[in-house]
Amino acid sequence: MSSAMSRLKRFVQLEQTEEMEKTKGMAWTNKDLAPNPPETRRWNAWSFFLFQFSISFSPTTYNAGASLVSLGLLWWHIFLAAWVGSALCCVLVLLNARGPSRYHIGFPSFVRISAGLRGSLFWVFIRGVVAILYMATQTLYAGYLMDVCLRCIFGYKWMNIPNTLPASAGTTSRKLLAFFILWFIQFPFMFIHPSKTSKVFAAKSFIVVPSLFATMGWAIAASGGSAHLDKLVVTTVTGSQLGWGFMQALNSTISNVLPPLVNIADLARYAQNPRQTWTITYGLFISKPIVILMGMVIASCGKHLYGTTYWNLWDFFNAVLDHNWNAGARTLVFLACLTQVYATFVTNISSNSIPVGCDLAGLFPRYFSIVRGQVLCAILAICVVPWKLVASAAQFVTFLGSYICFICPILAIEIVDYWFVRRGNVHIPSVFTPGPKSVYWYWHGFNLRAYAAWIIGVVLVVHGVANALHPGSLGVASTRLYNMGFIVSTLAGGVSYYIICRFFPPTIMPDTHPEEPTTWECLAPTEGYFPDDDDIPDYILFGGDDIHAGTPLSDGEAREKNMKLGEGSLNVVEV
Repeated sequence: MSSAMSRLKRFVQLEQTEEMEKTKGMAWTNKDLAPNPPETRRWNAWSFFLFQFSISFSPTTYNAGASLVSLGLLWWHIFLAAWVGSALCCVLVLLNARGPSRYHIGFPSFVRISAGLRGSLFWVFIRGVVAILYMATQTLYAGYLMDVCLRCIFGYKWMNIPNTLPASAGTTSRKLLAFFILWFIQFPFMFIHPSKTSKVFAAKSFIVVPSLFATMGWAIAASGGSAHLDKLVVTTVTGSQLGWGFMQALNSTISNVLPPLVNIADLARYAQNPRQTWTITYGLFISKPIVILMGMVIASCGKHLYGTTYWNLWDFFNAVLDHNWNAGARTLVFLACLTQVYATFVTNISSNSIPVGCDLAGLFPRYFSIVRGQVLCAILAICVVPWKLVASAAQFVTFLGSYICFICPILAIEIVDYWFVRRGNVHIPSVFTPGPKSVYWYWHGFNLRAYAAWIIGVVLVVHGVANALHPGSLGVASTRLYNMGFIVSTLAGGVSYYIICRFFPPTIMPDTHPEEPTTWECLAPTEGYFPDDDDIPDYILFGGDDIHAGTPLSDGEAREKNMKLGEGSLNVVEV
């Protein structure tokens, strides 16, 4: 029995070197956690632009204005809040992408720098759990869109599929079948490594964007050439109510963008050059407000045409079919809906499955690569029974959105730690080496400074979650703090961490180089290594013997070095 278990263990474990077996080093790394080699750095400026631009064109962003209109805000209030929120997010995503693009490590490894090797595990766990739940609900929404596609193909034969499920199931046999059909279409994409996904996002930009614009154009034309945005507002607010409503709209817009802000490390690590990550901001600033506006335009046209405001695309497309059941309408709705199906599961890849894959690799590096984690994420999306969750808890999505107060302080601490505390200096061997020799071991593997700042950022806002789930359960002040959750938790976490580090400064350089000057990114040209780092285990490298290349190189020398280096040597990127 024991021999069978040993064989099973060896079978499921990732490939290990002889040194890993001796030192148990695999407990802290694998090839997906270690700095990725030069040949995987395929993301250029266009890749990052199209990634962020395409992410916004999804049903999640489309219906972001729904709850905000109910607050009494006019369409242009929401549109302005989207612009302001996107601008703030541009700053944060750019700051958070710098370190991973410089040292070529993803979130589970990068967060160790600020939280400590052991301390990072809880933060990685938080992100992973929420991403799995989002993966499940987003796949469910894509299933609803697939349901419309199948209606276009099979007509009443599809719609008349008998329902054999009880009302307590939270779904019908037809919709459940559509969900699993979509799941099987989506599943092969889980086997694509993040370093190779740039073309997937590029394809989404060229397919989905024209489709959504065409849908809006048709809706406006069918409505007599007007957007009818005035039809969305039932009641309007003024004065302080307008001000606090705008803050809530700002917070809601940012929470909609939050996953890419945190997850950008998992893709920025594949940048060919750190400067190329700047184009993320262009894609975000342009796309997010436009898609929110398009959602409001299509919803208002739907209300003008059919008397009902359809905030979900699948409801709108079903209404179009109900009132225009002919071959032309079925064909156009099918194509428009199919592109949204693609949009949804591509968003799933970037915002959910890749982060979960990275997190599982960080939590269980002996057994999980990123791709294995992505596959498990897709399977768990079924196991959490999303149709039951959404049906049995109307505020479930509200709860998911509440994780902003848990994630924002982590985001702020990462940024402050890299830019202001360490000034861009990361000692890569310490990221993967447990014990007192590691700069990031702190106190038994925990950076208590970071956890103190994180608790401050969470406590100031978390009480508002109860009010979000049960409106009226807390006072006005608590509600307003929660509606400013992004700003409050981010500033509180970041400022608290900076102040604590001023009084209790962490060690920046390893014991072997205690007097090394901490000028801006002085370790970046050698990607976090010192020339005399001779005792580096080979399992934290992406290859062989040229790791201690020596002093930083000039731009031209670095380029020449990059071209000569293949798998099995240290890549020294351009300064």
